[in-house]
Amino acid sequence: MSILASLDRQDRWCYDCRMRNTENHDEEAGAVRFSVSMEPELLARFEALLRRTGWSRSKAIRDLVRNRLAESELESGSAVGVLSYVYGHDQPDLAHRLMHIQHEAHAEVVSSTHVHLDRRECLEVLILRGPAADLRELANRLLALKGVRQGRLNLTPARCPLAGAHGRAHQHPGSSRHD
Repeated sequence: MSILASLDRQDRWCYDCRMRNTENHDEEAGAVRFSVSMEPELLARFEALLRRTGWSRSKAIRDLVRNRLAESELESGSAVGVLSYVYGHDQPDLAHRLMHIQHEAHAEVVSSTHVHLDRRECLEVLILRGPAADLRELANRLLALKGVRQGRLNLTPARCPLAGAHGRAHQHPGSSRHD
């Protein structure tokens, strides 16, 4: 079955209405309509994903664009993030080494949560802030330790007061500098 045959009548009209290379500014809605060209097989996979998730095309494309822009901003900017990892108690001195690295990075580690999954494994979740490169380096140091079974770092560009406070976090207590 062709992709056009699989689309309902309204979607087919929109897809096949010769909107190529056009823009339509909807001032009242604060949005701009534009057309997107893609291979039929890619569109079919995209439509299947939309059916599974319940998202609209517009929502999905907006999120894809936002995510790509965020990735671009993370190349050199500040970030907030979540690092989660699972590790085993069976590795000698691992908990101490994890804690030591976190203490060394006290300016970047905002918060941590420790969960006992079972008698042998724990989940640790760290909330982080700082330069994206520093957060990646910290994550790599923690995840590289023998006994850390798996982990993931999720970063978001920092455009919030919490992230802006990062520079002040390096200030030592009792410092005379006032903001």
